[in-house]
Amino acid sequence: MKKIPNNIDGFIRYSKKPNTIVKPAYLYTKVFHFNTNNKYKDRTIRVYLPSTYEFNNPNKRFKVIYMFDGKNLFDDYTSFVGEWHVDETIERYIQEGKSEGIIVVGIDAPNDGHDRSMEMLPYDLRFIRDGEAFGKPYGKKLGKFVFETVKHVIDSTFYTLSDKDNTAIGGSSMGGLMAFYCGVEYRDLVGFTISFSPAFMCYKRSVFNNYVKDLLKDIDDLGKIYFFTGDQELDKIIAPGTLAVYRIMTRLGYNKNDVKLLYDSSKPHHESAWSEYFPDALKFWLLDK
Repeated sequence: MKKIPNNIDGFIRYSKKPNTIVKPAYLYTKVFHFNTNNKYKDRTIRVYLPSTYEFNNPNKRFKVIYMFDGKNLFDDYTSFVGEWHVDETIERYIQEGKSEGIIVVGIDAPNDGHDRSMEMLPYDLRFIRDGEAFGKPYGKKLGKFVFETVKHVIDSTFYTLSDKDNTAIGGSSMGGLMAFYCGVEYRDLVGFTISFSPAFMCYKRSVFNNYVKDLLKDIDDLGKIYFFTGDQELDKIIAPGTLAVYRIMTRLGYNKNDVKLLYDSSKPHHESAWSEYFPDALKFWLLDK
């Protein structure tokens, strides 16, 4: 029988009950200090290890996807709105022979909604939300935290494939905006980006579109990107900006093997929609170019 450690270099095996984490996968958590501008500076990092993970076999290594809003990924009991069913999707792909397993690293967001927004706004552009200017965002600190602190710890603690082709970033809403930023800013480390219902609408459309055009002029080293947007509730506001960024990318020369947009006009801005389309996004990453 496989011996399952309860502590891996400070990552503690998740034991809260009840939970909806699929068996026989494993979830570990560790609290990191994050020098953010907001008051909440202790951040839980959640690490899902697939059922195929072997604790004493460093020769068997796994792709890694880093995802924002970690509370919403694996367990209905830690999410106040429902989970993405990330663990169920990966375990199903293992059973179907579509994947050997993927490690997922969930980064919890601050509980305060305003702090979360400020922390996930990476671009220092003039931006407006609900008709009012917010102040100066500090999302770039979050990107540095993920790729200069968390990734280093994950790669030194778990059996990962740490190169660009095997590293992904993902998120939804503000997390989708942040994932897009990380995929571009850390293009030397990130081979795939999931950007679901990205909050591009936080910025003035014309300013942001021009910025994206300049940002993506060099397409040679950018990883694959998967966009999704619905068109109900908040996604009614989000959809036009997502479609605009996708069109900019295709006009710059990105092809269907590198960038994909899935638009479903019936879907709201909600975890239920992101959970439904996460499997397709994952498949897009796993397919060869």
